[in-house]
Amino acid sequence: MRWAVGVDLGGTLIKGGLVNEEGRAGFIDEWPTNASKGREYVLEERLLPFIQRCLKAAMVEEIKIEGVGIAVASPLDPRKGVLYNPPNLPGWGIFPLLPYLQKRISLPIYIDNDANLFALGEWRWGAGERKSPLVCLTLGTGIGGGIIYDNGAIWHGSHGTGGELGHITVDMNGPSCNCGNRGCLEAMASATALERWFRTALKSGRSSLAPQDAKAKEIFEAACDGDPLAIEAFQWAGKNLGVGLASLANIFDPKVIVLGGGLSTAGMLLLRPAVEEFRKRALYLQRELVEIKQASLGKLGGVLGAALLALNKTEGGKS
Repeated sequence: MRWAVGVDLGGTLIKGGLVNEEGRAGFIDEWPTNASKGREYVLEERLLPFIQRCLKAAMVEEIKIEGVGIAVASPLDPRKGVLYNPPNLPGWGIFPLLPYLQKRISLPIYIDNDANLFALGEWRWGAGERKSPLVCLTLGTGIGGGIIYDNGAIWHGSHGTGGELGHITVDMNGPSCNCGNRGCLEAMASATALERWFRTALKSGRSSLAPQDAKAKEIFEAACDGDPLAIEAFQWAGKNLGVGLASLANIFDPKVIVLGGGLSTAGMLLLRPAVEEFRKRALYLQRELVEIKQASLGKLGGVLGAALLALNKTEGGKS
């Protein structure tokens, strides 16, 4: 049995552990990233010790590790291993993470964007069921994306940053997005977008069971209790998501679109209006044939995808 270490480096948590070629996780752990303490602290006091902890666990369990895969919440060039101003890792700037790690860890190391690796994990061991092409969206504070084609290959584009699906334009006159554009899918269908719409509605004089500063989880709970404004918020975000899904289906003609991330756990509150809008807007074949599914790997999707990246890249790896 072949094993790798998979690590998911996010702005809030570092998650990771030991994963074998069947997608079974052995030792799993998670630590706070403490990203506000800066790059050197995260690297020296969090990421490197975390990887070493995983490797020690492998030694205790007498598991041979073939490589380390790391999913990073950042725009990056996976070939050079350079991060470009990760939004949730303040102060990192443009940083060559892969060369840095290669000097300190004696195993083969590979990195990629967290949404790409979440998509890869879902393709192999999750809702994707090894169907390709696969389009995956991670719906959270922002919206990440990944595209899997040709039996497990990740679409990186010509500069390594392909698959930024959250930044397709849904409404050219829509709200500003963190990327500098207006009306991106991320600005119209993420948890942040849902919260912004809801708070704006409250300020206009409407009422709700949820508080003025409600987070997506509280809006979801209010919607489950029958709160009309909370339900409307999910319908608004869901319709916007459906517009984006139709565009992605028309462009890529995937066999399956997988939706993951925290907001996707709202289930049919979000998915029903999304699918209804998708069916209004997608071309006939895409409307009839493209599957839209919820992700099934939960918070370990990025960890499993990172480990699979390492297994695929090391000698003897399989797609």
